[in-house]
Amino acid sequence: MLLGVLALAISVLAVPAVAGAAPTGSVDSANRIIFNSGSLTGVFEGNVPHITFYATNELGRTTYQLNFRSLIEFSTSSGESTYESPALVAVADFDSASWTAGNFYPVKDKTTGTTIGMGFNFTLNNQMTIVEKTPPPQSLKSGDVVLVVKAYNNTRTITVNGQSVTVNTAEIKIDFVLKKWPFVSTSDKLALQVNMHSDYNHFDLDQSTGTTTVDAANDEGATVMEHPYTETSKTEQNVRYASGPATSSMNIGFFHFVNTATVTSASGTSQSVPVVAAYKAEKDGPETFLKLYLVYPYFASGSTLVHDPSFGLQGGLPTLYIIAGGAGVAGLAAVLVIRHRHLQVQRFPKSN
Repeated sequence: MLLGVLALAISVLAVPAVAGAAPTGSVDSANRIIFNSGSLTGVFEGNVPHITFYATNELGRTTYQLNFRSLIEFSTSSGESTYESPALVAVADFDSASWTAGNFYPVKDKTTGTTIGMGFNFTLNNQMTIVEKTPPPQSLKSGDVVLVVKAYNNTRTITVNGQSVTVNTAEIKIDFVLKKWPFVSTSDKLALQVNMHSDYNHFDLDQSTGTTTVDAANDEGATVMEHPYTETSKTEQNVRYASGPATSSMNIGFFHFVNTATVTSASGTSQSVPVVAAYKAEKDGPETFLKLYLVYPYFASGSTLVHDPSFGLQGGLPTLYIIAGGAGVAGLAAVLVIRHRHLQVQRFPKSN
């Protein structure tokens, strides 16, 4: 019972929301953008869309990595509904280009005009080559890809494609905006590759079939195909950075993505399109990541695609404290047993 009370108390303390705390932002000497929202700190590398995030004031905290890595066009001629690497047609490597962060700006309520948060834009700043299997290569130019980064003063429910999405204060929302993609074929699809990594490097994926745990510390290898992500019925799909077997952290990192995106034509007409996904544990350079591929359908030239992922923290149980609490309870139980036995001995009369 004492252990249960301890676990409950810790779980209450772990809730990461900080009501009414306005987001703050700064740029450090290494040109990294430091963005704070509630109990969450997100660090954006200055020239590539790589993010490290963690609980700001937590001792023994876990750090989480989230890298927007590439765009991949792939063929669906063999009936693929989601990304499979053998179907690759063309790829644009985000790390091959330069990116820049704009100034911080207030996020306003569209109805009242009051300030409800803070944002900044992280934008492709030069030409990014699209390497195709069949030349000639194409390219994206400066401004064709933008990450619109936002955080809110309070937990807020917003509408995305007619669906409600709640963003808490320990969460940072990113509008992925793609203003151009020169598709090779109208039957092709496009995958946004997002690489995820943590100290423990295990992940829990909430799917319609249940929770799938992925050990991203082990490379699945080139012979293993990407796994289709079977989405739940919820608007937001949830990937959690799993806790280690012994951790003092009271928070768990997550990555959410909405199951639809918005495509707006050159004439201004908008439509909702489905977003599916695939995943695989695989090396990228010296490190192994959970590679998540968010898949968008073909959209016509002149159209703009916008998708709404986010990352943040949710409460978790620090297993080191639970283990210590369990040890303490066990020790207390042992003392009570010894004392009880000692009292029992004292009640027996002496033998003659």
